Amino acid sequence: MRSGTRAGIRKCRRVLVKIGSQVLTTERGLNNRVIERLCDDMSLLMDRGREFALVTSGAIAEGRAIMRVKEADISLSKKQALAAIGQGSLMRAYTDAFRRYGYTAAQILITREDLDNRRRYLNIRNTLSSLFEMGAVPIINENDTVAVEEIQFTDNDMLSAMILPLVEAHVLVILTDMEGVYSKDPKIHDDAEIVHEIAELRPKDIRGYGDGGNRLGRGGIASKLEAAYRASMLGVPTVIASAYTPQVISSILEGSQVGTFIHPKKKAQLTQKDHWLGFVSRPKGKVVIDDGAAAMILGRGKSLLPVGVVDVSGSFKAGDPVEIVKRDGTPIAVGLSNFATEEVVKIMGASTSELSMILRYDCDDEVVHRNNMIVRKETF
Repeated sequence: MRSGTRAGIRKCRRVLVKIGSQVLTTERGLNNRVIERLCDDMSLLMDRGREFALVTSGAIAEGRAIMRVKEADISLSKKQALAAIGQGSLMRAYTDAFRRYGYTAAQILITREDLDNRRRYLNIRNTLSSLFEMGAVPIINENDTVAVEEIQFTDNDMLSAMILPLVEAHVLVILTDMEGVYSKDPKIHDDAEIVHEIAELRPKDIRGYGDGGNRLGRGGIASKLEAAYRASMLGVPTVIASAYTPQVISSILEGSQVGTFIHPKKKAQLTQKDHWLGFVSRPKGKVVIDDGAAAMILGRGKSLLPVGVVDVSGSFKAGDPVEIVKRDGTPIAVGLSNFATEEVVKIMGASTSELSMILRYDCDDEVVHRNNMIVRKETF
């Protein structure tokens, strides 16, 4: 059960916990004391029927400690090697911590490509569902050893937001090294206060808090609030709190005023598929449309027909996500194409009655059906 209030969190059964790298690691490697304390807290809650999945960092830092790598600026290939070295120790720490209570930790390593591919994305969901049925605790991390872009451009805040529908969590808990979101940077302003609740998080609020100097871990406050915003679009609340608070997870799930509570959106919540289209998938190409087609999509909620297409770019197959843009390049929607690039080139500008004759097989009338499309205004 999801909830829109702190008190309602008491009824939430499944929880996705993201633990920041700042609290998980030290100069000597993993902070096993923090890991054990958090796992103790979750295990006792699992005894009462709660379910947890964790998004965790720490593999590269642990690899650095094991191999005694001191330099800060190292090559990407070396980071990937250190991740391979540290990942085993990271999983062993979680395995040992949960095993004391009779629970099993299960490792899941994900790349950006896994989330891009709709079939693989759904396969991950099926695996997670089976793990919960078995009573295991999924321990999720980006596969830094093979995923080049992940080390360079993403962080685990975004990973937690992307997999939230896969976990089917009722609440997102982001644990970091600060008490929550502050009104100002507490390291500079003595009068900075914790913002205990954010009733309606908007994109401009994310930028505002980010400019305020809040720095929570590698991703910063903006990254954490972006994750909370994406969770809110699914109707899921988020709590940003300090991992150093005793029994922090228990306190949050008891409805106590711990950290910052970000309310979910009450209206216009996204389905899981729309969340994937709008926030997770990366378009494989662009379909340029005329003003008439744009008006039909934005004003009347219609599908995109071939007659409204004026140009196409990229390389995509049938079923791949594509970005739908106006002539001036303004993106208006993302959707799943019913055709490959070369097929759209052949049929663009044609009426629906001409499609079978042009392609020489029976086909769909729409380039992108409205049921497989999300307009940009629905996400930002």
